[in-house]
Amino acid sequence: MSSFDEIALAYDNSIDWNARLKREMPFLVESLEKSGGNHVLDMACGTGRHSVELAAQELKAVGFDCSQAMIGFATSLAQERELAVDFQVADMLDFRFSIYGPFDLAFCLGNSLALLPSMADLKQVVTNAYSVLRLGGTFIAQVLNFKEILSTGFRFFPIKGGVTRKNEDVIFSRFYEHGEGDHSTLVACSFVKQNRDWVTSISTQSVLHTELELMRGALESAGFSELEFFSDYSKNPFHPEFSRNLVVRAGRPERNE
Repeated sequence: MSSFDEIALAYDNSIDWNARLKREMPFLVESLEKSGGNHVLDMACGTGRHSVELAAQELKAVGFDCSQAMIGFATSLAQERELAVDFQVADMLDFRFSIYGPFDLAFCLGNSLALLPSMADLKQVVTNAYSVLRLGGTFIAQVLNFKEILSTGFRFFPIKGGVTRKNEDVIFSRFYEHGEGDHSTLVACSFVKQNRDWVTSISTQSVLHTELELMRGALESAGFSELEFFSDYSKNPFHPEFSRNLVVRAGRPERNE
């Protein structure tokens, strides 16, 4: 397992998933109802929490991630709850060649789009999402607003703590190193107590400076319309200067132009 996988699994175990799903799921379900249908794609699904919860509501869920470790965890989670979810290992840049729709809803949460190597790659992934949606389908993405982050000099995330599925204590911390250009570096550390010892993992990840106009340009270039921008899943207004979180909802037109 890579260092990044170890960090990601530690982070997953530090999240209050009951609270997060309670906050995010109503927005996803409402967006699906708006689109109609029941076929959902969870892009960069990680450990599959959203897909499993959607399957529990009798929706047809497909989730993919580039990490074999994440997909393994997600598959085990679905099996434990005796739910049918189609989890696959795939890369966001070319998933349209191995995962077939059409989907009524596709979503990419957890700032995953900002982890792509370049702005061009982000535009490609948004275009991929458009291609697997049915006419009238909906795309949702959540990223951080670097216009606010860079202007305020924000660097340090709150330290999180939790317990793994093996009942091990875990502590997780992250901070940004801001540099020149359109990327920052995210440094992540996990501390997992195994028996009497603490095991530490550290990883670094390049992060794109996502913000409103970048996302708007990518969505419009792909062909999306009816663009909506919120600061959270409760649909509070987004303010480019003050909102750290950006939630995007966009529709594929009912007919091809």
